[in-house]
Amino acid sequence: MMHKIKTPLIMVVMVSLLCTMMGGGVQAADSYSGVAYINSLSNNAAFSDVKSHWAGPAIYRMVALGIIRGEGSQFRPEAYITKEDALGMLIRLGNQEEAAQTLYVTSEEEAGFSNPWGANYVAQAQRLGIITGEERSGTNWKSAATREEVAYWMARALEYLPVYGRAQQAIYGFKDWTSFGKAKIPYCEAIIGAGIMTGRTTDRFYPQQAIKRGEMAAVLDKAALNYLPAQGFKSLEGTLANTGFIIGVSGSTVRNHYQVVQADGSSFYMLVDADRDFLVYKSNTLGRSSFLNTGDQVKVMTGPQNEILLVEATSGVQTILEGILDYVDISRNRVHLTTWEGKNQVLAFSPMVRVNLSGYPANLNDLVSGQQVSLFLNGSQISEIRSTVDFAATGTLPRETNYAYGKLYLKNNNELSIRDDSGRPYTYFLTGTTRYYINGLSAGYYDLKTGDYLKLTLDSDRSVIRVDVTQDYSGYKVYLARIYDVNNVYGQIRFDQIYRYQNESMTMESSGMVSLNTANDFQAYSDNLNISLKELEKYRGDYAYFITARRGDQEQVVKLTLRDGTERRIIGQVNEINTSYNHLTVEFESDRIYYDSGTLVIRDNRLIDGDSIKSGEDVVIFAERSEDGSVRAKLVMVNSPGTESRYTLYKGNLSKILSRSRFEIGASYILTTNDWKGSYGRSEFYYDYQTRFLLANAETGERLSDNQFYNLDEDDWIDQYVYVIADGDRALAVILQDDDLSLGLEMVSRGEISTVDANKLVLRDVRNWSRVSDSWTAQSDPLTVYTKYAVVARNGEGKEPSSLQAGDPVYLLRFSLEGSEIYAGLILVE
Repeated sequence: MMHKIKTPLIMVVMVSLLCTMMGGGVQAADSYSGVAYINSLSNNAAFSDVKSHWAGPAIYRMVALGIIRGEGSQFRPEAYITKEDALGMLIRLGNQEEAAQTLYVTSEEEAGFSNPWGANYVAQAQRLGIITGEERSGTNWKSAATREEVAYWMARALEYLPVYGRAQQAIYGFKDWTSFGKAKIPYCEAIIGAGIMTGRTTDRFYPQQAIKRGEMAAVLDKAALNYLPAQGFKSLEGTLANTGFIIGVSGSTVRNHYQVVQADGSSFYMLVDADRDFLVYKSNTLGRSSFLNTGDQVKVMTGPQNEILLVEATSGVQTILEGILDYVDISRNRVHLTTWEGKNQVLAFSPMVRVNLSGYPANLNDLVSGQQVSLFLNGSQISEIRSTVDFAATGTLPRETNYAYGKLYLKNNNELSIRDDSGRPYTYFLTGTTRYYINGLSAGYYDLKTGDYLKLTLDSDRSVIRVDVTQDYSGYKVYLARIYDVNNVYGQIRFDQIYRYQNESMTMESSGMVSLNTANDFQAYSDNLNISLKELEKYRGDYAYFITARRGDQEQVVKLTLRDGTERRIIGQVNEINTSYNHLTVEFESDRIYYDSGTLVIRDNRLIDGDSIKSGEDVVIFAERSEDGSVRAKLVMVNSPGTESRYTLYKGNLSKILSRSRFEIGASYILTTNDWKGSYGRSEFYYDYQTRFLLANAETGERLSDNQFYNLDEDDWIDQYVYVIADGDRALAVILQDDDLSLGLEMVSRGEISTVDANKLVLRDVRNWSRVSDSWTAQSDPLTVYTKYAVVARNGEGKEPSSLQAGDPVYLLRFSLEGSEIYAGLILVE
């Protein structure tokens, strides 16, 4: 709390000198000031019916922006908003109010409105194309606005592009989508797809229902997040670290400043003087800067002139996170934590952070990797860290706990073998209590795949306490497309003219539009320059290569590089690679081919660095010739199989069932580039209750459990022919072929399922692999295949043919038996 005091002149000079010295810091960092119209702003926000309403924060934010005003002492958040008020708020959000107020409107027009400016807002809306002249004159503007009208007007007012064709998706998630006006659907889709408006329930939008005033404020608030940053508005966050003030000769405070420390350790300052202050919303109460206390977590909304419009503050603990401390990066203000759910978190700590070890105050550098910790968060920053110094106590890990990182190349029931980043092999022992996690989610031993990059948590005996698969992003797709639009706020990119990499070339997939979210670790490049999503906006209309991966239930963009000129495709074997100068040579290609940080490189369905390319590897390179005459690689596909599949297909002879979880096949072959290559000797696989087994004989295709497979009579089945779909060394699906069944001509095909019934599939858009021409050939007619002898891999799991659906794209190994019938064997859902 600040007090006004009377001070001798000498003290005033000393305080002024101290503040001037500190003021150097104030000037060096960004500074933001309160507003001169604080009294009017405070009066406009003095609603008596908003404090406990769910939309209260949004209402106050819209008041601070000047979008809501002139409402009196009550906002009436549960009342329906009129058409004129809704349109007026949109005009103000779109910064069109000045233009509206200078328009001439007749007194007859004004008579139809409650708001003195209502007729002006409607006239400006017509000028902007938001409404038509017929709507302007024929609408009862005092009646309630509908949810559809608000969505449509907002799209037009904020210049959202209408969404047509295949990209029109969000609106069809509502059962009442037919209640939208046909002409308004493309515009409403844009607003719903951007997340600005949602349904009143999960499956109904209620487009013709009236919208409440509180709802309207919340919708405007979401739209402002997207629209206002481009107009110079900012949202800043941090912890209030300290305050300072200058005292005048009369003893009055003439200027205050508040230092806010952000998550990256940098500071900004909020300035207040006798004529300028700002609104503060804290503990559901609206006040001014005097509400703030050191330690508060603040979110600051500023305008284009660096004026502070609103500060939202929280104090006290908001969230508690618990887990194992990985390490503390004091230089970057970061704590790295693995939660008990297995998720890796990186969190900023407050400049006021407290450390408590066994009930005693401590410092950040007293914390030890491997400790069990509790993090107390205020907002997004850590305000307190609690742990114990008794390492013998339950719940903590020993000081000797450490970590190993590397790629898994061998595993058995008792140990894991990895190669570190330098290629050196190490083997570690597993225990009965070893825990397994993939992308932060609990998993099991059998979910580990050779090739996974692992983080191993080890005890003092070098036994593995915990296994984390730190990257499991298999299932990459590679595209070339035109950037139609970039939404920096929501992390979305909209593409059209879309080509997908298939069979060593880019194949047109769609001329329509697709909107994709960017992943948390998204990277974008213009040549060797890493650019932000915001900077990517200026490249609208340019083509780009990009890679997507499944993150959760979404396909998201992981990495993107801009295409500068004419595409050139180079296919061949790498002769040599020079990692010092970042270039390689390819047989029969006279030019050196340069790569850089922006080059997309895929090997074995993994995103890798260009330096990892090796001599002798087969590559497909998409490159451009730059202005200096050099050839620059944009995309490199290393040893790219035609299927782009995460799975490996084997065939051979069943040589041994080793245990209830392992079996072995001999004389094994691998399907590589759509043809069998081998022999690879013996291959060992793991299986469990999720593995699908099929016994194929001339009469039936009998499906077995893992228990039944283990109990097979070895005299009958050892050395019989076997087909396996594997994910790493884990068998997902297995076909055992009896001697009395003669599978005829094998062929690899691709297509999309058009119909499914109990015992067969019909595929359309079929292509068959020709071993003569080493290429795909199109089949004009649909392909019917029977599923009596089929097993399926879908989303990393073995499945029955009954799991297939119309529309599924599939890759299959098929057989021709006697007669004209064709049978599917191994089916991969791509």
